[in-house]
Amino acid sequence: MLRTPALITAILLFFSEFTFSDEFEFVDSTFCPFICDPAIEGKEGFVIDILRDALATKNHTMNFTIVPYKRALSLVRSGEAHALPDIYKADAPDLITGNSILRLGNNQFFVRHDSDWRYSSPASWSDIVIGVIDGYTYADKAFDDYLTQQKNTENSKVMFIGGEHAYKRLLMLLFSKRIDAILDDKAFIQYELARFNRETPTDKVFSVISAGTLSVGGQHVVAYSPKHPEIAQQLMDIIDPFVINLYQTGEIKRYLAPYGIN
Repeated sequence: MLRTPALITAILLFFSEFTFSDEFEFVDSTFCPFICDPAIEGKEGFVIDILRDALATKNHTMNFTIVPYKRALSLVRSGEAHALPDIYKADAPDLITGNSILRLGNNQFFVRHDSDWRYSSPASWSDIVIGVIDGYTYADKAFDDYLTQQKNTENSKVMFIGGEHAYKRLLMLLFSKRIDAILDDKAFIQYELARFNRETPTDKVFSVISAGTLSVGGQHVVAYSPKHPEIAQQLMDIIDPFVINLYQTGEIKRYLAPYGIN
């Protein structure tokens, strides 16, 4: 049968549209409402929603696996995974990062209501025991250096928490007075505290207050494996313009609203 040029063009378009699709491996820990465990929250978090939609514009998909944060870094560094959805650039300068910013950080110290400690200067850190997620940085060089120093100190004034349910464990340590403060993004702590109260079998409502802001404006980005530079570039070419357009047009609100974020 003689195929007309128009028919051939249609066939080529069909196969270019639907055949050449890839699935990319993404890994990260949870810090809802940005990255959530759907088995617990019923949704994946607005960062994952954005990345899935970005890849769908080119008929690609992502396989997202939840693993502890340090494990996620290891998998991306080794090339066993293609990307980590949300990270400070300073957390892993050896990874490849694009030009789009997923969100800006707002790292604050949180204490119990009966605490009179307030963050006033770096000297005040040593007055208390602070709980943090193992492996995180906080967009403040002095504090990040303090963490490095405390990690190698025998009687450390910092408790480093890793593995699963890290935020729940941090809150339990705070309310049991084993630590005096926790440090992380305000949105994470608010979300995790609400879940902690839902899941804790008691009539008591646990609450925290901010004891001061450490850093604002740290840039959260997608980080790609240096073992796969071609794939990293392919993903950046898709994700960067998609994310930038969301913020330029205001469409980002459509992703934030289901999570109660303004």
